[in-house]
Amino acid sequence: MKFPKGLLIITLAFSLGIGVSQFFLQKKDVATHKEAEDHCEEKGEFELSKKSQELIDLKTQEAKLANFTKKIPVVGQIAQEPESSSSVTIPAGGIIAECRAKIGTAVKKDETTCVIKSGDSLLEVKSPVSGIVISDFFKIGEKVDTVSSMHTIADLSMLWATFDVYEKDIADVKTGQKVIVRSIAYPQEIFTGEITFVSIRVDEDTHTIKVRALIRNPGYLLKLGMFVNADIIVESQDKYIVLPAEAVYSIGDEKIVFIKTADEKFQVRQVKIKSQTKDEAAVYEGIDEGEIVVLQDGFLLKSEVLKSQMGEGCAE
Repeated sequence: MKFPKGLLIITLAFSLGIGVSQFFLQKKDVATHKEAEDHCEEKGEFELSKKSQELIDLKTQEAKLANFTKKIPVVGQIAQEPESSSSVTIPAGGIIAECRAKIGTAVKKDETTCVIKSGDSLLEVKSPVSGIVISDFFKIGEKVDTVSSMHTIADLSMLWATFDVYEKDIADVKTGQKVIVRSIAYPQEIFTGEITFVSIRVDEDTHTIKVRALIRNPGYLLKLGMFVNADIIVESQDKYIVLPAEAVYSIGDEKIVFIKTADEKFQVRQVKIKSQTKDEAAVYEGIDEGEIVVLQDGFLLKSEVLKSQMGEGCAE
């Protein structure tokens, strides 16, 4: 008789609490067990048929060394002033005959922003940079000279942002680290940048430290003064076996994983964790590079441990 997958998993999960705790408690009292049982528990090995593995769609991953990254969430604000700006100057005195650029207009480098009538000649005034027009000083028909500035063009492709970092996190924050920025105005967009400055002063009221970053702004979507959320990406200097958090199971104060040692054989392995987030765990002891780790549905494997404790034997 075949059991539905969901029922099978729920049934096995129900037995989990007894099986796993019993498995580890018996390891601490090996003197009370027979030699064969001692051998079974020491190895912590058991079998799971290919059919059962397919039934639960068991996923595995080869253990590889990598830098472990974690995210420090912060809030901040885009600076009120642009990172850089340039003035559009007049090549010769005259009368403004035409204006093509207005405040808020996006212009490219060497694009004509206005036309000056100087004597019998018409002169084109071109933008020295690409950016957004943020100021407009003259109107059509007004007289200008060579010391006049027609417009101010701001380069908004890169913007400064300031973030508040709590004291508990500041030890992990350094210049050069990557920042991932999001805005409620554009929930589907991700903006990236790098930290350029970490303040030496703690704010007396908020107990936070100011961190400054330069943010890329494709399409000029981010606006001056806009509030944003961000994650500071902290990457470890050392390499660890980095696994999805779901591959690591907690048994009291212990952490375990399941290693696939053969097509139908698995092993319980106690590991030590350097650092863990809700998504990933950095393992520094208990797994060797190249071993195959079970990523999910490990509770079914735990049920096999329970069976071995109930006298059904273990894998040799």
